[in-house]
This record gives sequence, C-alpha cells and structure tokens, in this order.
Amino acid sequence: MENSQTQSSISHLPSQIITFLMIIMVGWFRHLPLSFPEFFNFTPVLALFLFSGSYLKGHLAWLGPIVAVIVSDLILNPGYGVNLLEPFMIITLLSYCVIFLLGKFILKNKSLLPLMLGSVGCALLFHILTCSFSWFVNPVYTKTLAGFWQAQFLGEPGYAPAYLFLRNSILSTVLFSTIFYIASQKLSEKSSLLGLRKKIYSKV
Repeated sequence: MENSQTQSSISHLPSQIITFLMIIMVGWFRHLPLSFPEFFNFTPVLALFLFSGSYLKGHLAWLGPIVAVIVSDLILNPGYGVNLLEPFMIITLLSYCVIFLLGKFILKNKSLLPLMLGSVGCALLFHILTCSFSWFVNPVYTKTLAGFWQAQFLGEPGYAPAYLFLRNSILSTVLFSTIFYIASQKLSEKSSLLGLRKKIYSKV
C-alpha cells in the first residue's frame, strides 16, 4: 500500500512542477509588454493550454492554466486599461479553452513534431478568433470583407499591425511548447528513475 502511494505521488510530480513553472512564466511574460511593447503576444499562454491539454493529467491539467491566466489578468489588467469581464477578455478565455480541448483530443501522438505543428495551428486559430471578434464589435472596421482582412492583418489604425501580434504569437507558442516538451521529458525520466530506485530499495 505504501509503495503504491509513493509511486502515485512520483507519477504526479512532473505535472505539479510544470504547472508551478508555467504559472511563474505566464505572469512574467505577460508583464513584459508593459515595458517592451514589441513583445505583445509573446507569451507562453497558448503553449500552456495546448501542452496542458495534451500532456498533463488530472485536475492540474485544466486548473493550472486557468489559475495562471486569471491571476495574471487580475494583477496586470489595470496596467493595460482593461477589465477581466470585458467581452474581448471573455472571448479570449473561450479561445484558450478551445486550444486546451484541441490539445486533449487531437494531439494523441505525444511527440515534438505534432506539438510544434499544433502550436502554429493554435496560434493561427487564436488570432483568427480574437481578430474576428474585434472586427465584429469594433466600429473602426467596416463590416465588409476588406474590413475583415484589415482586422486580421493590419489592425486598428494607430496601433501596432495585427500581423506583428500573429508573428509573436506563433514564435512564442512554438518556442514555449518546445521548452515544455523538453522539460516534461527530463522530469519524466528523473521520475521514472526515482520510481525504479524505490522499487529496488523496497526489495532489499
């Protein structure tokens, strides 16, 4: 009984560590654009939800990303001049949930290449969903095909072009998904080695 409890705690160790690290990374990288606007959308958030849905198990798979995003929003939103319950924030959170589900049900092959391809796809999906919502509700955009493409690629006049946000989103999602994958593999190897040592010592 004691051995099974030990093995169970070991098996959950990588998820706990990764979740904690992701929360720290989310807060720091989402704060970065306040000082360096060129890093807007360069965050681990999309990678966090995609990776959690695909690789992590148990309640931490969905609780960790949600806590990381909501806590960082509560702290950082005043600096960005937005409210947590604004319509755009709600559609953003819904987009995160869609990406989580994509990771959970689509990325069955848990290897690096599908994860990287999924990262690009999720960044594109997030960009299309959020920019389409902006096109729909923002009176700056004409409700025509030209206005739709403006929202997707150029964005609102007076602000950084939307394609820069997309570029940062793709680069950061691929980068952080890769980092999470490598960290997960290393932690799993150490956890397996620790579990093997426990079994050996229990038989001595």
